[in-house]
Amino acid sequence: MTETAVPIWIAFGAGILSFVSPCTLPLFPSYIGYISGVSFHSMSANPNLVTRQVRVRAFSHALFFGIGLSFLFIVLGWGATAFGHFLVQYRTTVRLVGGALIIVMGLFMAGVLKSEWLMRERRFQLPASKPLGYLGSVLVGVAFAAGWTPCIGPILASVLALVIANPGVGSWYMVAYALGFVVPFLVLAWTLASIRPLLKYTERIAKIGGWLLVLMGLLLVSNKMVLITIWIQRTTGFTGF
Repeated sequence: MTETAVPIWIAFGAGILSFVSPCTLPLFPSYIGYISGVSFHSMSANPNLVTRQVRVRAFSHALFFGIGLSFLFIVLGWGATAFGHFLVQYRTTVRLVGGALIIVMGLFMAGVLKSEWLMRERRFQLPASKPLGYLGSVLVGVAFAAGWTPCIGPILASVLALVIANPGVGSWYMVAYALGFVVPFLVLAWTLASIRPLLKYTERIAKIGGWLLVLMGLLLVSNKMVLITIWIQRTTGFTGF
């Protein structure tokens, strides 16, 4: 398998899937309210409170939260990249093992496999006092990433498996994954929109994402991942940047 066989956008999509998972999406209004002092409950009761100044404050703190969260993910990517370079001589074995891992993680997400330990939530608890300015928002982002909820761990594990299998571009996978996670969060912070309409679809989205991971793992095991790129090129005409 060539190192460019797996499109970067797959990692970006994995980040979005992590964001909309049933374990994290319901948390983000509380995080935005905590780091910025903007209460979704108050704004729902009085929409006049949603001013441009409030949006800017929520967005700027969410941006620094995203920087902290992305930092830890990218550091994980560096470690996985170094490990992948070490295992480059065992490329076929790494591809097979990584594909099998992605399949198993996808089956967990799809609900086919069950593990009380793996799916148990260990949510990061917000401190009693608010963080100090933007530095505090960065630290909360790092702490949130470090206290990663296990039920979306399969997605992160799958991306790390891709990093190990493709060490030459591994760091970019983690950058794309972090962006996929942070960009929707920034949109939520700027619009200050309610996520209630989305909540009833999160479990369904997670199951669909799980089966997509299974498909991706099968393509990786069979060394046919490049078929995704070919299909995209034929369908859209897009050949890359």
